[in-house]
Amino acid sequence: MDDHVRTYVEHPKLRQLLQYTLVFLGGSPHNTPSLYKLMSHVDLGLGVYYPQGGMYELVEAMERVARAQGVEIHTDANVDGIVPRADGLAVTLGGDEYVHDRVVCNAPPATVERSLLPADAVDRKPGYWDDRTWGPSAFMLYLGVEGDVDPLAHHTLVLPTDWDPHFESIFEDPRWPDDPAYYVNVPSETDPSVAPDGCSTVVILVPIAPGLEDGPELRATYRDAVLADLADTTGVDVRDRILVEELTAVSEYGRRLDRPQGTALGLAHTLFQTGPMRPGHRAPGVDGLYYVGGDTNPGIGVPMCLLSGEHVVEAVRADSRPTGVGRLLPF
Repeated sequence: MDDHVRTYVEHPKLRQLLQYTLVFLGGSPHNTPSLYKLMSHVDLGLGVYYPQGGMYELVEAMERVARAQGVEIHTDANVDGIVPRADGLAVTLGGDEYVHDRVVCNAPPATVERSLLPADAVDRKPGYWDDRTWGPSAFMLYLGVEGDVDPLAHHTLVLPTDWDPHFESIFEDPRWPDDPAYYVNVPSETDPSVAPDGCSTVVILVPIAPGLEDGPELRATYRDAVLADLADTTGVDVRDRILVEELTAVSEYGRRLDRPQGTALGLAHTLFQTGPMRPGHRAPGVDGLYYVGGDTNPGIGVPMCLLSGEHVVEAVRADSRPTGVGRLLPF
């Protein structure tokens, strides 16, 4: 992507604006195909959409549709295993076993194949997952702030003029970045319902390498450095106005979401992890098991994960038809 953009654009800041979206695909300008310039076209040409009430509105909308169709939803129940049997796939959920002809799984495929399925159940070469390139993890601050945060907009990018060291710290020499490029989200600028009157909701996302150590002392030091940089760079100092604060980093993505190496995004969109070379929706060698989400096609991001769900529906329908009936075979 970097070579492609340099062909057309000279100003370094304009190059950054055209390339920063790659971070949200789990890649950098130096390891992501220029095909993904389409992301900049969508952002700048077609617009970015936000669901009133917050991103969780999407989850609740899907829940309403599912329940209306008779779906039974279990929450706070760990999936402990998936075992192929002659009568189907046995899923152990919260201590109970359920047997189904088909199972759609949105956990990371690497975790499913390493921890939930029996050894060698999947037809992949040894070390397949060890050879993958994982996208960044994230250091994230979720803040409830008293007062406004002008001139911050709903979306703000804070980018150092030389951002190559930050990408090197993610993909080449894993370490906490000294001068990070980061994203600031203030949804209360668009949606008053996400903050009380007279307050603002601020989310700060710093991409970092997966697998980093992130103990309490290191987190506290980095948190202070990021907030100081925000004040110095944008003129918005929220440090004495924080009413609510939550922090998320590598450990949470690994422990709570079973993400390999604590990646926040999953498989990066490198050339050999794109399109047909990305893990498919059908688990190889396990009939009736399907993968959905950012680690399969079409890839990372809320819209693409929703499209992934559509693709899985097509795959399940195709596999359910009688032999000889025309079939649509998504990757």
